[in-house]
Amino acid sequence: MKVYNTATRKEEEFKPTKKGEVGMYVCGPTVYGPGHIGHARTYTAFDIIRRYLEYKDFKVNYVVNITDVHDDMIKEAGKQGITIFALADKNIELFMKDLKELGIKEPTKMPRVTQHIKEIIYMVERLQEKGVAYETDDGVYFAIEKFSDYGKLGNVKVKKSVTGTRVETDKYDKENPMDFALWKKSKEGEPSWPSPWGAGRPGWHIECSAMSTKYLGTQFDIHGGAVDLVFPHHENEIAQSEACFGKKPFVKYWLHAGFLNVRGEKMSKSLGNFITIPELLEKFDPKAFRYFISTLHYRSRIDFNDEAIAQASKNLEKWNNTIQELLSAQGSGFEKEIGALVANARKSFISAMDDDFNLPNAWAALYDFQSKLNSLLAQGSVSKKAAKIALGFLEELNSIFGFFSFEKKSGIAVPKDVLELVKKREDARAKKNFAESDRLRDLIKEKGYLVADTAQGQKISKA
Repeated sequence: MKVYNTATRKEEEFKPTKKGEVGMYVCGPTVYGPGHIGHARTYTAFDIIRRYLEYKDFKVNYVVNITDVHDDMIKEAGKQGITIFALADKNIELFMKDLKELGIKEPTKMPRVTQHIKEIIYMVERLQEKGVAYETDDGVYFAIEKFSDYGKLGNVKVKKSVTGTRVETDKYDKENPMDFALWKKSKEGEPSWPSPWGAGRPGWHIECSAMSTKYLGTQFDIHGGAVDLVFPHHENEIAQSEACFGKKPFVKYWLHAGFLNVRGEKMSKSLGNFITIPELLEKFDPKAFRYFISTLHYRSRIDFNDEAIAQASKNLEKWNNTIQELLSAQGSGFEKEIGALVANARKSFISAMDDDFNLPNAWAALYDFQSKLNSLLAQGSVSKKAAKIALGFLEELNSIFGFFSFEKKSGIAVPKDVLELVKKREDARAKKNFAESDRLRDLIKEKGYLVADTAQGQKISKA
């Protein structure tokens, strides 16, 4: 099994630190408001990766943090006239609801920053003792010039003391404009905690280092997040973690989900294409969205639009129709053929997924399987035993994808005029008037229904 490692810019053999177990950390949301569709893409993509690792019999310790103290939290809480804690509680509840509706398995741990101040202070003290952090009037900063590998993840070449340069999230005084805040001394009206440097709060980057190492150890297997976190956030995590604990690499494999555009443009409120997760779930079937994400490579830049979700919905319905056909199978044959189809599809699916979770190639194999399976089903002789073999494989896939439906339906409601056309077509076929039979089949299709000839007679389904 191979994964693409952002740190080395190449695919590498996946060998976890501990055999049979995977420590996996994905940067979670800053809960100053509802999550957006970019979050939905990232968390769905990593949920599929997590589920596939579990499918491969790895025990996955999956950690997603919650940032509940941040400049944006303070600003938004001030606007609403509430504390950051009340704001966080409200949005964490919404976030958990969104994860559930998107079919995302709850992480093993979801640590909150405000519950890990002690661990954060410990790291900052240790970095100061090692001489890579310094105190100023407004906080404690990490000196990037004292970490020789700084810039290796994002492939950034650091220029010494470039005046006028500021990292957007750390607008504070410092020796080098690119040094980043580990601890921010409090200002009037801001939430704060006691520390050796006076009352204050954590910098953004140190939070993830403190929480990931607490729950996964000072070296762990996978760190994921959206690609826009590579620099400076993940770069800074590496610097402070490796400087603090002296273990390299801090993370074995860095995985990053690609950008998401909306209708061909970068999502932003100014363009009017900013979509929150609640808005997404109100308009679209979450299973259709999950299907859409599942067909794309996690590293690819994707374009979200109504047409793409509509197509995903249609494709998902086709799979669910196939499942209904399997659940209704009453024939007596094709066990050997379906067994071979499943074996080949499973082998091709695993081969594709083992190549950096290559979902497009995995789905190519699955669509081929679906086409051949439907051809056998159309003959009407698939036995219950053969159907069970196919259903077992689809249930395997659903443990990864989580969007198929296996509840047997009693049947579809067919309008009276369509039933009359079906009866006429049956009569035409009995008289071997195949031209009329084809004409009636096309007419039935125009009305939104398909008719298939099987050993048990005509079968009707929605187009």
